[in-house]
Amino acid sequence: MTSFYPLEKLRKIKGMENAKYEDPYSGGKGNSVRYLSLAPRDNFMKVRGLNNLFCGGEKAGLFVGHTEAITTGSLAGHNSVRYLADMELLELPNTLAVGDIISFENEMKETEEGIRDRYTFAGSTYFTRMKEKNLYTTDLSVIEEKVKSENLIGVYEKQLI
Repeated sequence: MTSFYPLEKLRKIKGMENAKYEDPYSGGKGNSVRYLSLAPRDNFMKVRGLNNLFCGGEKAGLFVGHTEAITTGSLAGHNSVRYLADMELLELPNTLAVGDIISFENEMKETEEGIRDRYTFAGSTYFTRMKEKNLYTTDLSVIEEKVKSENLIGVYEKQLI
């Protein structure tokens, strides 16, 4: 992964004159640090053993992709507010692809086979599973109906505190 912001420009910012990108996978040519550690988390995206820490994206599991980072990060952020408001945490159901990928990855990373895999909506093991479970569709009306049937329409839009 190449760096998003050119290093030469970054070093012109006061205090960043000696900045460098480190990436053990690319020999320092990028800014992606992946899978160096995974937080043990539940399906609420809450880190096990800590009461007030939630995580998303690659820190939360063997996820690959922007969509996976956005969906897990959104749930983590939402549940952190619910936690602060002393509300019941939200677990997305397995009837939705996002709920299924979260729980499936969480289960699989506990196995020797599963820890070697990566989970994404765009291919690999999970994409096959998504199709087999009839979770894959590009039809927005079908997706909306599934979300509506779980009473989750607008769940992230509601003011919690």
